[in-house]
Amino acid sequence: MITAHVVTSENLHLYQSEFDEFLRRRHEAFVVRKRWRPPSDDGRERDEFDTDKATYILGLEDGQVVTSARLIPTTEPHLVSEVFPQLCERNGVPRHPDWAEWTRTFVVQKERHLGLKGTFTQLCAAVMQYAVEEGLSAVGGVQEAYAMPRLGRFGWKLLPQGLARGFGDETYIVTYIEVSEAALASIRTVLGGEWPALVRRGRPQSFLPERRVVS
Repeated sequence: MITAHVVTSENLHLYQSEFDEFLRRRHEAFVVRKRWRPPSDDGRERDEFDTDKATYILGLEDGQVVTSARLIPTTEPHLVSEVFPQLCERNGVPRHPDWAEWTRTFVVQKERHLGLKGTFTQLCAAVMQYAVEEGLSAVGGVQEAYAMPRLGRFGWKLLPQGLARGFGDETYIVTYIEVSEAALASIRTVLGGEWPALVRRGRPQSFLPERRVVS
């Protein structure tokens, strides 16, 4: 079972080693395997959305980063607004302060086939717990279409913003997930009696600036 650490600009100094590993894992996932971006000289993957507004959830197991999520307020520039607005033909690009774009999720190769209770589900449970505690209404963004049935198996309510479209060899859709106590309970039911601990070391900033962090 992973432990899920909340990392923001305010407590990043406590996670220098883990964050560096996270960037290297991203390079392996999105540059080497998926070829979404050209290789970087230092073997780390970053983009223009890695700003002080981003919140990261790093999934650690035995001290190693095995999975991750990056959450960005949809009121800030984000992947959907800057790269894929054409996938939001239903209502336009969401711009709500309590909606988070969820990107840069990977699972390390050795953990990728552990079934419905595996690392990916554990990360999803941690993201939903964080979203509930922070008072968010929805999380999501550009999704690979093949992942939609799996999210449905969590009992989650999906909020598609448009139609699925092909880009190269992949098909993508912009979908958000409704955040609720019921959604958190349903994914915890999938996991059974154990679910990941959400760790907030130091003073990570709140996702909504006016909201006090729930401890």
